[in-house]
Amino acid sequence: MSWLYYLLEANLYLILFYGFYRLFLHRETFYTLNRYYLIFSSVLAFMLPFFQLGFLKKEIVISYATFTGIPEKPSLFTIENGLLLLYAVISLVLILKICLGLRNLKSIITKAKKTKENGITLIEIENSKMAFSFFNFLFIDPELDQKTTILKHEMVHIRQKHSVDILLFELIQISSWFNPITYLIKNDIKLIHEYLADEITTNKDIAKYEYAMFLIQNSYGNQKVSLTNHFFNSSLLKNRISMLNQTKSAKWARLKLLFILPLTGLMLCLSTMAFTKDYGTIQLGQKKESLSIALQDTTRKKAKQIKLVPPPPPLPPNAAKAKKTAPKVEVIRFKPPVVKKDGKRLPPPVVIKDEKVAPPPPPVEPKPAKSGNDSETITGIAVMNDNNRAQSITSTSPAEQKELKSVTVVGYPSTGNKNTVPVKKVKGTKIVEVIVVGQPSKKQ
Repeated sequence: MSWLYYLLEANLYLILFYGFYRLFLHRETFYTLNRYYLIFSSVLAFMLPFFQLGFLKKEIVISYATFTGIPEKPSLFTIENGLLLLYAVISLVLILKICLGLRNLKSIITKAKKTKENGITLIEIENSKMAFSFFNFLFIDPELDQKTTILKHEMVHIRQKHSVDILLFELIQISSWFNPITYLIKNDIKLIHEYLADEITTNKDIAKYEYAMFLIQNSYGNQKVSLTNHFFNSSLLKNRISMLNQTKSAKWARLKLLFILPLTGLMLCLSTMAFTKDYGTIQLGQKKESLSIALQDTTRKKAKQIKLVPPPPPLPPNAAKAKKTAPKVEVIRFKPPVVKKDGKRLPPPVVIKDEKVAPPPPPVEPKPAKSGNDSETITGIAVMNDNNRAQSITSTSPAEQKELKSVTVVGYPSTGNKNTVPVKKVKGTKIVEVIVVGQPSKKQ
């Protein structure tokens, strides 16, 4: 129902603008300013809903999402459709009323006698006792008294294009027929038109008193077409005569129009904070940009919210070659079996969870037993004996070590040859194991 919210907001601003006019301006004699005020304030009331103050908003939408959900099937029998139908029917009736008024004018122009001079078409309506104008058409009864004064009055309406104002407020009334303020504004704009024409007419050639008496004596005019400016309009006659004798407003009174600035600012604040918009708005006063357009998606129907699941991450290049591993199952639950004995149901058995058994340790190789006759054994080295005076063991290269076998070094007895020298030092590298067990026996 965004269209209904928009109309309600625009008509709220229209009421505020017109209230300001009735409070401060409608009794002032600067009629031209009042005319322009009513025109521009009425148009501005319908434009303000599209403007918002960006610095008052916590979050500013600057684009609209292109995501579309699955729309729901709309129902024809809704409150929104009912209000829309009622609004359209009444607006159509008002449009037909305007069309009938234009048709009456066309029939009068077709049947009456016409003369054109200086771009003005003078149409004589005999025995009508009427005088009115519509754009460049001037309708008048040629037998009216003071015809010159009437022509001068109606020429003011034509030159200042008052018919454009009337059509504008007719359109506003069609769009906002539910607002009674539109009827009051249309009546006031017609009144201002007459004030302007009366003021210019009485500046020369005729006194205000004589002009007022002439209006009273000819207040029998019949207004058949509402789109025209009638000279003899009895509904406006009292106000016209009272304003003829009104004292001119002081020049400082025009400063009252400055109060319209804070009033407009208040309306912008209302448009920003008090109303939620689901249509395009123009943001004013942003931090980064002074003006930017925030578009909102109003073309799509409301859809159910759909949660989007992000796509899975891409697989590595070697993932396709990798073997598929079975999923790890931690716990498997089975329904306990039913146990019966002799037709009686017994309680379910107790399930004991298997405990994890640690694997047995690897076997340890037994160490050889030590004996007293064991000798000193060196694996993987060469032995050189220099006349039993010294024993030295020299390391060979790794290639040569692979071909060597175990070498047994046997010491010498403690008694015997005194020149015998026992083994004291063993020099070499990569000695795997050295076992020295006692001294050999004397019998060796």
